[in-house]
Amino acid sequence: MGDMSPIFTILPALPGKIEQAVKAAFFSGVAFEEIRLRRGKAVCITKSGNSFFLTGAGELSATADGAVICENEDFENTLVKICENSVFSHTKEIENGYISMPGGIRVGVTGDLSPTVSGIYSINIRIPREIKGCADEAFNAFSSGMLIAGPPGSGKTTMLRELIRKLSFSGKRICVIDSRREISGGNKYEFDLGPNTDIAFTNDRAFGALSALRSMYPQIIAFDEIGTSDEVRSVLEAFNSGVYILTTAHAKSIDELRHRPVTSTILKSGVIKTVVLLNGEIGKRPEIYSSEVILNEADS
Repeated sequence: MGDMSPIFTILPALPGKIEQAVKAAFFSGVAFEEIRLRRGKAVCITKSGNSFFLTGAGELSATADGAVICENEDFENTLVKICENSVFSHTKEIENGYISMPGGIRVGVTGDLSPTVSGIYSINIRIPREIKGCADEAFNAFSSGMLIAGPPGSGKTTMLRELIRKLSFSGKRICVIDSRREISGGNKYEFDLGPNTDIAFTNDRAFGALSALRSMYPQIIAFDEIGTSDEVRSVLEAFNSGVYILTTAHAKSIDELRHRPVTSTILKSGVIKTVVLLNGEIGKRPEIYSSEVILNEADS
């Protein structure tokens, strides 16, 4: 998928003045990760993990002075367009705090998470990317189960996507449980996940993993953001069936991974052999640890 595709999917949903400002920023070379709209507030752009305000001329500013404002009508029109004119049809997604757009674009929403336009207060449009080569070190370190960890916006999904592609090209049979259509880019498979990859679209990742295990006979099951005890149980069942797990988790440090119940459980289970820790700066070399070293350090 070309680098411009996500932007040109997003632009038609934005009101004119915000569309022009975002387009101006993009064509001036600003590599941003998120576009944040809040009712009656200045438009924000996330770049390299930092927040800036967007001016009408497409410039980034540390202050809201002169920033383009998302008026209430602009906000509601944008939300309706993101939902393809049917907010109600996205009820389940909204209740879970997001809306899926074509091309693997995920839109975070906050406020009253009910299927009404008036209840939503903030929209965060995350811009997906393909960065070929970003998972080279992770690929070289992969031997069995792997966990990619990092804070929000550190590029976990981007690295996961690229690692899936490389493992698939190396001959591994992979089944991706793509609950938000963010890994693959949706039904049109706009991201390249390699020639040996199957994709299951389901919001129930635990069910998807077990279904894939029983019907697709993968060597690797991959999904984003492990976070529930049900998902851990499905991971353990897959592992006990000889299948490797490739997943991600929110964590700023190894110590945080040790203390979060879900990640602590899978580290101690033996499912995960290697942890790739991203430090929040996309493009910076990741830190790679064996789970054995992580657990031994915790005991010392």
